[in-house]
Amino acid sequence: MKIKRVLIPVFLFVAFSLLTCIDPYYPQIDNYQNLLVVDALITDENSSYYVRLSRTTETPSETPDAVTGAQVSVTDNLGNTRVFTEILAGLYKSDSTSFTGSRGRAYTLHVTTPDGKVYESDPSTLYGGRDIDTVTYASDRVTRDDGEIVEGLRIYADSKGTTESRYFRYTYVEWWKFSIPYPKGYVYITQNNIYEIPFANVTCWKTNKSDNINIQSREPGTDGDFIKKPVLFIPSEESNRLLIQYCIEISQLSLSENEYEFWDQMKQINESGGDIFDKQPFQVFTNIHSVSDPKEKVLGYFQVSSISRKRIYITKTDVRNLGIKLYRYPCELIFASPADFVNSVPPMTFNMVYSYYTSLNLTFIGPQRDEMTQALKALIFVDNYCADCTMTGSLHKPDFWIDLE
Repeated sequence: MKIKRVLIPVFLFVAFSLLTCIDPYYPQIDNYQNLLVVDALITDENSSYYVRLSRTTETPSETPDAVTGAQVSVTDNLGNTRVFTEILAGLYKSDSTSFTGSRGRAYTLHVTTPDGKVYESDPSTLYGGRDIDTVTYASDRVTRDDGEIVEGLRIYADSKGTTESRYFRYTYVEWWKFSIPYPKGYVYITQNNIYEIPFANVTCWKTNKSDNINIQSREPGTDGDFIKKPVLFIPSEESNRLLIQYCIEISQLSLSENEYEFWDQMKQINESGGDIFDKQPFQVFTNIHSVSDPKEKVLGYFQVSSISRKRIYITKTDVRNLGIKLYRYPCELIFASPADFVNSVPPMTFNMVYSYYTSLNLTFIGPQRDEMTQALKALIFVDNYCADCTMTGSLHKPDFWIDLE
């Protein structure tokens, strides 16, 4: 197996900043180099494919510099060429109506940057994969590093049957519908002018994409069936994902042996945490090189995959039937009045109370009044995310979404 290796510590910056879901550790790098980073994917799915071009930065806090104005194209082993058009800074896409990846065909990525430098990938064959048969879920428990046992929902994917590829990678996109517990029902003008309004921004949707590396290989000579392949664990008491309705779409991508080793290497970097010096110097695989200067290092990988997707919904009834504990919003109502500020000079008024608590980024949701006289007793405040679902989600329902309950 021919594998290109690049000895490049600065790649740790890219790995940790883009892929890790743990607290990253950033080593000091004395010999910083401004390197081209390529993220590209072609599949057999009828869609627009992408190539992202950027440059490494000296520190993790900096935003990578997008490479704009490049010439980007893909050729296949039959001599066909497809041009990618820049639609956003550093993001180049193909025309979905004129280019679809074909199984068994080898593709090569070509990039020419505005300064005239030419880069090229190794030819990469699109190996046939197989369909995801089913996506299932069950209650589960995990034990964290500190010994804490966490209850939640585990989601699995099954795929069976013959396939050209021995190697696969799993990704997912998840959506969920949620409501906040204390919607705003009043507007405060003055203590004598507080009026009721219809509840707004009560129910939203949120989406999230996987950022972990989940790869799988089958042993030579086996049928290669993957049964109950773990894809995602949701701690049910730590997330509002399962309160109303949840949806997940799992993607299974076929990999070449070289690309599998690339993702396996990235996974090792990702899981190494802060103790990375035992892995120095770190060899990182890439299938992209500079034609203009063979000594120039390039980061990233040109991915060519067959893809299968499967989507399921999970309702609150489904979750209840599993008997797992659910998330409770950590929302604390604050009842505030001038009497709380006994030493204030000048004396506090309700207007001053309102200004003070809203300056703390809290939301006024209504008045507290005396049951008999209806005199104003206090103003009620709560954290913004407890009163407005758009603080963490969107009012836009996904186009495909179907309410099952």
